[in-house]
Amino acid sequence: MTAPIGPPRLRTARASSEPILELRNVGFCYRAPRRSAAEVLGGSSLRNINMSIRHGKAHGLIGESGSGKSTIAKLLLGLTAPQAGQIHFDGELLTPNRLAAFRLRVQPVFQNPLDALNPATPIGKQIIAPLLVNFKMKSSDSQARLVAAISAVGLSGEILGKLPHQISGGQAQRVNIARALILDPEVLICDEPVSALDMTVQAQILNLLSDLRESRGLSLLFISHDIRSVAYLCSEITVLKRGSIVESGSRDEILLEPKTDYMKSLLRAVPNSELGLEMASPSKGCSQPGERRHLSAERS
Repeated sequence: MTAPIGPPRLRTARASSEPILELRNVGFCYRAPRRSAAEVLGGSSLRNINMSIRHGKAHGLIGESGSGKSTIAKLLLGLTAPQAGQIHFDGELLTPNRLAAFRLRVQPVFQNPLDALNPATPIGKQIIAPLLVNFKMKSSDSQARLVAAISAVGLSGEILGKLPHQISGGQAQRVNIARALILDPEVLICDEPVSALDMTVQAQILNLLSDLRESRGLSLLFISHDIRSVAYLCSEITVLKRGSIVESGSRDEILLEPKTDYMKSLLRAVPNSELGLEMASPSKGCSQPGERRHLSAERS
């Protein structure tokens, strides 16, 4: 049995060619949960999904609405179990007795930031809630980690006593990221985290996620309809259509040499200049200052 995880600690950044989180031949069907594995793989919401997120890398997941992107997010957060195939975390099979520890190491960032917050609870209490619930820490003992978390996302202490309706959408998403970071996770599952924000704030949040990936060694799954955001942030991309993976590979492989008509049709709507193809480095993600010209924004 896996030893319980203690109170979170800051880690040094690391990157590896080895996957930290994997889906292996995963199938899932909402309509017929009692089907056999063979039946699920034959005609389901997700079919034969093989995908991996590597240590310290950002992996983009794109596809049309209803293609199964959010279902993959739920599977990778341990919120639901695959009906076929396996999920592996850090080289080990994810089993029911590992779920509690796993959920502390893999954290979500949701699409609608204000909807993800309790409207009646001050911001500070919402950020430290995961520490109090999971580690029974006293509020006084969690203050140093609270300060570190809000500082990491570019917020000041003035926000801690406010209620969600008193802050902007961009600040709310920074709060949600801080709440995820306070457990010192290894993976963030970001399900359309900028789609509810205006363009300037989108750029700020993308820059923040890129900085956090580099400085903390985080691994990211970034789910989005916006190919430009995926091109900017991610070094690897998986393309999903109707529950199946149609393409997967490095950023340049997918965006410069698409193999399927589906991906080609998605790219036709986005000029290369907007994708920043001439500025990005797929081996590192887009982390150099000169690579942010098309998404530059003053930080708030």
